[in-house]
Amino acid sequence: MLLDYIMGYLEEQTCYFGRAGDNSRFTASEIAKKFDVKRNTVSHYLNQMVDEGKIIKINTRPVYFLHYSQFEKCFFGIKGNKYNSIEELFFQKPLDEEKDKFSELIGFKGSLEKALEQIKTSIFYPNNGLPIILSGPTGVGKSLLAKYIYNYSVEKQVISKDSPFIVFNCAQYYNNPELLSANLFGYIKGAFTGAESVKEGMLKEADGGILFLDEVHRLNEEGQEKLFTFMDQGVFRRMGESSGWHKANVRLVFATTESLSENFLRTFLRRIPISVSIPDLDKRGTDEKLQFIYQFLIKEAKILNKKISISNRAIDLMLNYSFKGNIGELQNTVKYVCAKSYTKKINSEMIQLGVLDFPEELLEDSIKKSDIKIKQSEYILILPDTTVPMILKKDGNWQQLIKNTYIQIMSFFNDIQKKNVSIEYFETNVFQEVYALFDKLIFERKEENKNVMIQYITASIQEIFRYMEINYNIKFNGNSVYAISYFLYIKSEDSLEWNEEQRKLRDSLYNYILKNNKLEHEIAIKLIKLIESKMDIKFTIDDKIFLSFYLKSLNIQQSNNGTKTVILAHGYATASSIANVANRMLEMNMFEAFDMPIDIKMDEIAKKLINFIEENDVSKGLVILVDMGSLNDIYKSINSYINGPVVIINNVSTQMALFVGEMLKNKIYLEELVENLKEHNETSYKILYPEENKKKVIVTSCFTGMGTALQLQKLLQDSIPEKLKIKVIAHDYERLKTFGMNEALFQLYDVLTIVGTADPEIKHINYISLEDLMSGRGENQLRRILQKIADENDLKTINDNIVHNFTLRRVIDTLTILDTDKLLRNIEECLDNLEIAMKKKLNNEKKIALLVHISCLVERLIRHEEIDAYPNLENFIECQKDMIKTIENSFSVIEKIYNVKINLPEIGFIYDILMYQSTENTEF
Repeated sequence: MLLDYIMGYLEEQTCYFGRAGDNSRFTASEIAKKFDVKRNTVSHYLNQMVDEGKIIKINTRPVYFLHYSQFEKCFFGIKGNKYNSIEELFFQKPLDEEKDKFSELIGFKGSLEKALEQIKTSIFYPNNGLPIILSGPTGVGKSLLAKYIYNYSVEKQVISKDSPFIVFNCAQYYNNPELLSANLFGYIKGAFTGAESVKEGMLKEADGGILFLDEVHRLNEEGQEKLFTFMDQGVFRRMGESSGWHKANVRLVFATTESLSENFLRTFLRRIPISVSIPDLDKRGTDEKLQFIYQFLIKEAKILNKKISISNRAIDLMLNYSFKGNIGELQNTVKYVCAKSYTKKINSEMIQLGVLDFPEELLEDSIKKSDIKIKQSEYILILPDTTVPMILKKDGNWQQLIKNTYIQIMSFFNDIQKKNVSIEYFETNVFQEVYALFDKLIFERKEENKNVMIQYITASIQEIFRYMEINYNIKFNGNSVYAISYFLYIKSEDSLEWNEEQRKLRDSLYNYILKNNKLEHEIAIKLIKLIESKMDIKFTIDDKIFLSFYLKSLNIQQSNNGTKTVILAHGYATASSIANVANRMLEMNMFEAFDMPIDIKMDEIAKKLINFIEENDVSKGLVILVDMGSLNDIYKSINSYINGPVVIINNVSTQMALFVGEMLKNKIYLEELVENLKEHNETSYKILYPEENKKKVIVTSCFTGMGTALQLQKLLQDSIPEKLKIKVIAHDYERLKTFGMNEALFQLYDVLTIVGTADPEIKHINYISLEDLMSGRGENQLRRILQKIADENDLKTINDNIVHNFTLRRVIDTLTILDTDKLLRNIEECLDNLEIAMKKKLNNEKKIALLVHISCLVERLIRHEEIDAYPNLENFIECQKDMIKTIENSFSVIEKIYNVKINLPEIGFIYDILMYQSTENTEF
């Protein structure tokens, strides 16, 4: 049955699904090709299985389908089976990775991470997995890893919990290759002297489980040849047999200390696709080596049932020594010093370990080279029930914990710079990392609550928070007071130590925050200034990054984060009084107040305003209410600092403040605000816009609304190289048509051209129709417009990108979630009907316009978001009855297929496209 084949295929393939790279094998189209059936049939079965919860559906373009239970085996447990993106699916992955058997290994997220990825690939490969060979010096942990491969396979239900794990050390029979083969493959009676009965070998014993062959380089060529026959075909012969074959389902794991190229047949190695190199102890880093030391000390504390106290100097001694026998020798050293101290004081409750308890070779080595310093207590106490994480929490100082979190953040940021992950993925993981750190500060340092310094810092932060809540309308949650207090208590006043490359990455990260997390950065800077003024604490750029991300993780909301408002008034508390009354009556902290002495100079007023502009985002507008003074003088003093529209209004009063506040609360445009003020107040005013260095923009618009304009914005922005710094803005067509050059957009930006579905006919502004852009006719227009700011290479890049991005299929694909091919076929059938009914041929330009428009129309109708208004609708219905009927009949195909009804306003817009004449083509 086809459904069974599809499920079986997805079960085989799901483990190979990646967050990046080619995932086409998981699409309905590719599955349909594989089984030589129609895509619609496959889609039907897949969606049926999605509804039954057996398949995961990722609604990207194209849509991906994964086997639910196999995904959980290969990756991690999930909730639900429908996701809007790959990132959303992988967001469910725990930050500390899945808690599987491999996570118990020291280095599972460090030196062994790559090795474990290779091993997992081998384990989940169908038909008994892939053979693995583990290579590395003596004592690196190959045998332990082999056991963990077995445990992980059982945990993931790849093999049953009753499956055997057979260990066979080939070195035991190094001098007798025949006996080695006999034990491995088994033998029959009479196969050699002393073979008095049939005996099964290790291969048969391991049937259904894992056979671990240690020191496999001791296997001679004949033994290797016998094994690769088994690896190829799953069959073998016992020693003494010349015919017949035996079968066994065995997963093979090999281990060797020797060079692979020098000790094995090439034909043998070709059959072992997974070669895993285990690093020696010195290459695994100080952190992992320290964990091994603690692990072995805990083990001895349990065996001896004693507390163990070890000096930091003794720890340094082991960290600095190069153990030739690697982890095994380190373990033996710990065992030796514990046993030595134990025998001296058997009746003592505690074993105390110092430098002099260690072998002489470690002491001699320490004299020869500078030893590693670690910041720890003078002595570390280890109990039988202690765990490594418990010691690391007590032992590792909080500055190191902060740095580790920071390193993780920079790792995520490095991924986003390489475009390996999305911004959403980056920010979600960073916020979780930072929040987890501050969570630790709150819940793991409660014992320090009685510390006088902590109490002082906490009280100060509470006071600062109250001030910020009153003056900036920012709400903090209760725990954030303690989190920031502990952070200030334990943080270093010096910047974290970074190398040159890390510093550059850190600086790029800070620039990212300035660009993408403006609100949180502004709040962090305000907070820092208040803390620095109240307490003797200095902040570094690292602290600013941490606090910005922490505030972002709290999802802090600040009211009135659009247009900013300031009241400037002379006299004691005049501005403050007006602002206070207005803010209370508006029920929000909208107005900032500046009280000024009567004899204040314009330079001092300007300084206050400039400080406010620098500390706040005024790009969406700034309203300044003043009691008296020259508007021009104020304008001149701040003109070079503004990056958005500014309205300066004189004769401020409480009534005016309330009037302005109410309009801003209702998100009234500044232009309308000024017009309303003229009607209600005797007021002089001036609207200011930045005059120099206006950002160059291209505007997209659509006469049916913002939906299409926004999609065109994205396609066009993707087509223009970032270095040109040309911004693409989607804007309302009706406002462009109504206000023309008086629209605020043209005051704020240098508009290069408008791209859209209809020309708003604005003097001196170029217009390029979407149809021209798609057909290629718009290339020369765009070239003429951009040639002053782009070189020939950039122009070629833009043209190439537009050719790619603005194909009919890609544009439609971007505008709708419907099946593009099917939709286009249905619309073309409607257009054929229309041409027949009208007895006229539609030119290509008009066809493209209709194809794009109708595609959006169909999706709007399906979503029940149809346009319900059309200019002069009654007049249109009265005067164009025949045309309305023609359009209704022609597009009835669409209505039947998608079970929708095209209403009269939508018919009106189709009519407009049919009647619209382009400037370059007057043919119908």
